[in-house]
Amino acid sequence: MKGKTLLILHVSDTHLGAMPYGLISRARDIYEAFRETIDIALKERVSLYIHAGDFFDTPNPPPEAYIIAYRGLKKLKEANIKVVVVAGQHDIPKRHAISPLYLLQDLGLIDMLAIDSIASRVFEYGPLSITVYGVSYGLKKLINKINVSKQNDRNILIAHFLLKELGIPSEEADVSLNHIPNGFMYIAMGDYHIKTELRHLCGAPAVYPGATEIHKENECCDKFVALVDLSAKEPIINFIKLKSVRPWIKISCVDPFNCTKKLSEKISSLDKNVKRPIVYVEISNIRTENVTKLLDEMINKRLVEYYRIKVVEEGNTIEKGVDRVAEIYEYIDLDKIIQNLVKHESFAQLLSRYLKEPTKQMADEIIQFLKNNTELVKALESRYEVISVGALDIDKEKERSINKEYKEGFKNRGKSSLLTYSSGNK
Repeated sequence: MKGKTLLILHVSDTHLGAMPYGLISRARDIYEAFRETIDIALKERVSLYIHAGDFFDTPNPPPEAYIIAYRGLKKLKEANIKVVVVAGQHDIPKRHAISPLYLLQDLGLIDMLAIDSIASRVFEYGPLSITVYGVSYGLKKLINKINVSKQNDRNILIAHFLLKELGIPSEEADVSLNHIPNGFMYIAMGDYHIKTELRHLCGAPAVYPGATEIHKENECCDKFVALVDLSAKEPIINFIKLKSVRPWIKISCVDPFNCTKKLSEKISSLDKNVKRPIVYVEISNIRTENVTKLLDEMINKRLVEYYRIKVVEEGNTIEKGVDRVAEIYEYIDLDKIIQNLVKHESFAQLLSRYLKEPTKQMADEIIQFLKNNTELVKALESRYEVISVGALDIDKEKERSINKEYKEGFKNRGKSSLLTYSSGNK
């Protein structure tokens, strides 16, 4: 290894498969941020890519999440970059199922995986070596049981949970840094979505690089990964800002003119090459309609991607999104919508009941109904394929060639595909 340089890239909380606010553009943002972490690992020629949990957003991720994960990790494998992953709570099924991370491991894309037991492995890099320990979210209470190797002075802990020292009001932040044994050179944490650096009593940095995209207003705004040099006796940490993250604009207003002025200034200050921003406005003593009209105009002019309004009145807080669901909900006939979608009265009634009463018993009843109605299943599958193509906004020419594209390994996909970068995704 040239100059005996030993670099690792610490990533966490990529949440592949998430679709914040139900927007396809936000799903693309999540995937693009993950791709950027892969590009950084390749550019910096790291030896180890470590992911500190919540790789996926759900233990049942959509197909595109698997594909994007596969493609990214495959690039690392081809570059001989080892991959270590610990499972976060979003990666772990609650019952009777296995984590989707096992599939990536079985494909040979994850070199060390920690889910249902504390994992450890030694990675050799010429004269240097690293002993890596992994603790998943479900085993955080066992962290003090780790027997840290004394044979290696480059011991790394990767774990996914909230530390008490973060000082956040959460019952889940129930493990202290003091519970972590001495002997680690670097402590790579995940679960907390905001970049934070703490210190263990032994002096080791305990680092949360934060999520790779913004999921909630309180996580705004810049996002990072941690590039860590372990060549010397003390780790050198360099936080690299992710460029693909969609910008957010947060303002507070007390009068309509003030809102218009602030928003215009903020939007005009953005780089013309960045994506359209998410806008979060906190208002008081202003009619909501005045602000929504302004923001709707900005969306129509393609200046804003999405907005949320926080209304503060006499200590009460009301949040509204761009869709203003609360205002139009009374006009929605859910039963009629389901009937039009599935084109089967009995099945539509079952689905309507399940949405109103989502119990396991109702889910079992739906599954049994589908088992007894194979023709309906075939009809739904056929209809879903058509809907999927339409939902991705693929034009007629693309629609006719989609089967050919699948055979060619998803080459030349339409601009709206979740599987490709989209320079037009602003």
